[in-house]
Amino acid sequence: MWSVGSGKMLGIPSLNTDTTTNEFCQSMYNSKKDVICRECYSMNMLNTFRKNCKPKFLNNSKYLSSKIHPREYLPPCPSTVGRFHSHGELINSIHLENILNICKNQPMTTFTLWTKRKNIVNKVLENRGKPKNLILIYSNPHVDKLDVDLPKHFDKVFNNVSKHTDEVNCSKKCLECMMCYTLGNKTTQIIEVIK
Repeated sequence: MWSVGSGKMLGIPSLNTDTTTNEFCQSMYNSKKDVICRECYSMNMLNTFRKNCKPKFLNNSKYLSSKIHPREYLPPCPSTVGRFHSHGELINSIHLENILNICKNQPMTTFTLWTKRKNIVNKVLENRGKPKNLILIYSNPHVDKLDVDLPKHFDKVFNNVSKHTDEVNCSKKCLECMMCYTLGNKTTQIIEVIK
């Protein structure tokens, strides 16, 4: 169920879901608003040269969002660092509950979850604490809007800008930087130029 990272994500395994069948992703991708999702690399890749990944990602979507599984039936991360959603987005509260249980299963592994779905995070984390080995990153949907406050329960905000400025601090491969994958890292605003 875990995918091997490539490109910028080389060396970091990721547990991905299918953006092409996620109603939230579809809505954002087709939005009339000026949001980063309209340029979604995942939607474009899964509909063209990465079509072969869709069945696996769709299987992950269904498995993780249909019911809360016993912890022994959740997929273990094959590394000391793992990412949720280099492709995909939270589908529902059940999906997040399963992710939190994956984190609990591997307390020595650092996990990072990118999501735009603050509502799901707030709903679930009001009733249970966030695992200490999980870094939550709010994925700011607005391009060139860098004044986003750190949402409740989140550790960082990931921002996209249309051109390079001195504020850009995300330009390397993840393994060369690890800003998003290091517990206790004090950087709260991550800024990357749209590719």
